[in-house]
Amino acid sequence: MSLTIGITWARGTGSTLPGKNKYPILGKPLIHYPLTALKASGTVDQHYVFTEDDEIAETVLATGWKVIPRPSHLVHYHNKRFNNEEAWKLIVEHVQQDLDLPLPQLSNRNWGSTFRFLSDYSFSLNCNTCMLRSKTFQKMFNIMKNKERPIVVPAIQCDEQLMLAHHDEYLFPLWHAPNLNRQYYPKIYKPLLSTFFQNPHITNPTKPMLYFHEISEIEAMDVHTEQDIERIEYYLQRHPDYFG
Repeated sequence: MSLTIGITWARGTGSTLPGKNKYPILGKPLIHYPLTALKASGTVDQHYVFTEDDEIAETVLATGWKVIPRPSHLVHYHNKRFNNEEAWKLIVEHVQQDLDLPLPQLSNRNWGSTFRFLSDYSFSLNCNTCMLRSKTFQKMFNIMKNKERPIVVPAIQCDEQLMLAHHDEYLFPLWHAPNLNRQYYPKIYKPLLSTFFQNPHITNPTKPMLYFHEISEIEAMDVHTEQDIERIEYYLQRHPDYFG
């Protein structure tokens, strides 16, 4: 039987909107929504949230997931003592002990990679994208597992007529080819790279690593301002069955 372990890094502060993860949306903290949708999807066996904040921790536990205490010097990325490898090492050791798992033996020990190899499949969730639904998690997981894809991310289709700005201040098509009919331009997508399912055991250098599942514009909402919160609240009020 396969095992899938997930992780979310969530701070009580925020680089854009202060206290973003705790910001109320229709009376519930923002982080409640993606964690609850993930739980309902049935795709992840155990999900952990790496946080220093007591309110966030309470929300995590209320949704049925687990908390990994985050030391104060690993909260702010500009802190001189912040060390990414130390943070991942702490996460790995906590999960390993909590689930009584063997420590993967990797030739080049990278603690982020070690976390991925603790289980058959791994999952990363960015709680900024709080509008992702359980059926999206299910479709992403199924693409990864059934089609044997290394990494699957949610992605939103963008305008095919997007253009790039040259440093001489003129525009040229993102896809530039002589006599290419505009209606046949390749589709362009914006991926949500911080949320993904991964099968770390697939290694084929001859095939691409990154695959996607297309989502709607509202699902791709990336919260950074109070206006984003207001838009989400308005949408959920008009679509009370959005999360099913």
